[in-house]
Amino acid sequence: MTENTSELELTGLERFSHLEDRIYRTVEAFKSIRKENETLAAENQKLKAEVDALHRERSADEHNLAQLQKEREALRERVEKALNLLAALEVK
Repeated sequence: MTENTSELELTGLERFSHLEDRIYRTVEAFKSIRKENETLAAENQKLKAEVDALHRERSADEHNLAQLQKEREALRERVEKALNLLAALEVK
């Protein structure tokens, strides 16, 4: 009977050891996932900052483009007026 009890205890200890190993692996996996999550959160924050900077840059570029288009239109109008004046001189 002591032999059966010893086998049962060993089986119980083995099962406990397996459970302990599984718990350890689960804790290690959780630590790894937490670290990866922190890394991804930091990367996400960095990318959001970059996107915001690009939006600001794009907005500034659009403003500059609009300003340059206005200047181009004004210059075109001045050149047309000058050409009209020259054409009027040639006609006379």
